[in-house]
Amino acid sequence: MSHNTNYTIMSKFSGSRKCCKPCPPGPCPPVTSVLTGVGAPGCETGESGDMYIDLSTGHMYYKLTAPVPPAVRPIPSPSGNTLLVGSGQTYTNIEDALAAANDGDRILLDAETFTINSTINVNKSVTIEGQGKGATKVITTSNTVISMFNVTVSNVVFKDMSLIQNFVSTATVETVIYVNNTSATGIYVHNCEISVCEFGISLRAAEFQITNCDFIYSPDAGIPNNYRYIYILNTSGQSIINNNTFVSTAGPTSCSFIIITNIGAGTLQGTLVISNNSQLSSPDPLRHLLVMEEYSGSDFKLYIINNTTLSESNAPVLLYNANLNLFTFISVEGNSVQNTAGKGLIAIDFNSTGTTAIFSSNNTLANESFAPDWESATNPLSFIVGYRTSISPAPELPLENCYWLPLL
Repeated sequence: MSHNTNYTIMSKFSGSRKCCKPCPPGPCPPVTSVLTGVGAPGCETGESGDMYIDLSTGHMYYKLTAPVPPAVRPIPSPSGNTLLVGSGQTYTNIEDALAAANDGDRILLDAETFTINSTINVNKSVTIEGQGKGATKVITTSNTVISMFNVTVSNVVFKDMSLIQNFVSTATVETVIYVNNTSATGIYVHNCEISVCEFGISLRAAEFQITNCDFIYSPDAGIPNNYRYIYILNTSGQSIINNNTFVSTAGPTSCSFIIITNIGAGTLQGTLVISNNSQLSSPDPLRHLLVMEEYSGSDFKLYIINNTTLSESNAPVLLYNANLNLFTFISVEGNSVQNTAGKGLIAIDFNSTGTTAIFSSNNTLANESFAPDWESATNPLSFIVGYRTSISPAPELPLENCYWLPLL
């Protein structure tokens, strides 16, 4: 974004306003001043709460101290009929209920255990709902079930149940829920326990939301075993991972909460919010809260907000072979981590291309130091982003103190 220091104050007022779209989340804030100039504004222009109009393009901006993430969306209610599933109900298994369902229906599972021996293909926009974590259990004990649920449509909700992938993995690709449609939106996983031996939720989707879930390692899964709770292969809308818990076991380098890789023909665009997620007391250290290995896409806004890790064997967030040009910005706010490995809250390793703005505040690192061969990648220096010193040229990421939100 080019910076313009020549600007004009058009008007000054306060109070409520009718906001241009899109507004920052929540009620539209008052505008302090309306400024104009030629070229996009920089941090030296105006004050927080100002609006700016670029006369060369007509684009409008609203000044914030940092970008504001989209709010967590309410879980949509089903619009159709309820199909009851249980040993004493009309439908005794999920597959038969799904075959009879129409888009918008709710498949309501009794408080019992449902064993599945083959993949359930979810090709209708339905809600699959249980009676609560631990009460309704959907389990597979067969490692030939590569995906317990294979979702190929939009507007699918999983809620209020335990989903258990309970076997010693051999194929290394087994997944509890796989969403396999790059244009799918309205994907919700809410208030579920996800018991994993390989992959928990794999997402080749446009937009999704995972909230209030507990991710655990399956009791019959092998040790040691590398596994990932959430696997992102595509996102292009506003995707949110909020208020989940997870444990780390199966060895000191085995567990990553989120991995982004194997994008292939997919893309990373839009917004990804990783917020309010917590590592619970764990037998082994966590490898990564988030690890990114591929960077296909553009204008990607990444929020890492209010997450907690208790033990780490590597960097909390690892950008491996990073292409920083992918990002519009990375916002890192209110996290509490250990930084045991001394690489920073975010670590850039192996290689680095480009740069991006970093917004950072109120982060707590138990270890405020870098390990040998690691240094700060931010300007000014901080422990928020580190890089391996063998990377040349060294990445230099500005720590920004303002954000001009585009309105038009």
